[in-house]
Amino acid sequence: MILEPAPPDFKTAHSIDRNAFGLPLIERTDADGRELVIADGSGELHVRLRDAQAARRPAVLVPLDNMGELRADVALHFARRLAGQRTGLLPAILRLTSFKKQRLIQLLHAFDVHDLGGGPRDVAAKVLASDHARRRSVEWKDSHARRKANRLVHDSIALVERGYLKLLRGL
Repeated sequence: MILEPAPPDFKTAHSIDRNAFGLPLIERTDADGRELVIADGSGELHVRLRDAQAARRPAVLVPLDNMGELRADVALHFARRLAGQRTGLLPAILRLTSFKKQRLIQLLHAFDVHDLGGGPRDVAAKVLASDHARRRSVEWKDSHARRKANRLVHDSIALVERGYLKLLRGL
């Protein structure tokens, strides 16, 4: 979510009370402003503050794209939290189950192995921790670890080559 300073004639803008959010998990500053990753029981909230005035008179910037509705939901969640109201969970498409998190970690690890020149045997050994990777080629060819390693490599390439956008859309 991107915060900009609200126009001066907006008198109802609340300033952001950092204590209400607790300590951020991540806080970094770059040429585009400050980024905070804040966690609570409802999930992680990524906030980009374009300048110092954005924290004093926050206004949410919602780009009108194919994810506008999701962005508006996150902005409403943020506004409720800022006002001290109950927020509930983030939209379902932004919440990852522990299984999905593990799968994404596995895919990224598989991509790293593949990107460094490793083949399915390397993926099976390093990512899946499978002893099938050390078997003879006839046994390896019929191995479920080989099929799974090939799937991981294929899916990891798709994820890195813009497939990650599906995550943001909840697909």
